[in-house]
Amino acid sequence: MPVELRDAGVEDLPAVRAINEESVPAMNSLPPERFAWFLEQASYFRVAAVDGEVAGFLICLHAQAEYDSPNFRWLKRRCGHIFYIDRIAIGRKFRRRGLGRALYRDAEASAVAAGYELIACEVNLRPRNRESLDFHIAYGFEAVGSQDNGYALVQFMVKWVR
Repeated sequence: MPVELRDAGVEDLPAVRAINEESVPAMNSLPPERFAWFLEQASYFRVAAVDGEVAGFLICLHAQAEYDSPNFRWLKRRCGHIFYIDRIAIGRKFRRRGLGRALYRDAEASAVAAGYELIACEVNLRPRNRESLDFHIAYGFEAVGSQDNGYALVQFMVKWVR
């Protein structure tokens, strides 16, 4: 299974959104224009392609991003200079093949190259995303707090990369 990690392009957005929507409620639904915004604003927006097919994606924002997410703002206030993982999703038929780990290794290398010491994310506790929680713990993330946004209870997690 040859895997290619590459920067996302406009042509990838329909597949990225389809994978995102397939992952609801583990992550929230987003309209197509939000993915176009990420393409312009994200410091890291890459896809994992298997035999040319988009199999998954990872989106990260730098600490100075103008982003309206309450989760991003919570982490930025408490943790400062973060490389923020907004979302990762792998298509159902491609799960359990190491694509998430490959994207995270690649994003971590990008964070280090950009001078970040801390990568941060959140994982849903309600609705519970046990798979993501287990993945982040195994990858070295630590819990640093939680927040109830009304629509979801999230666990904030960080990993030191230096």
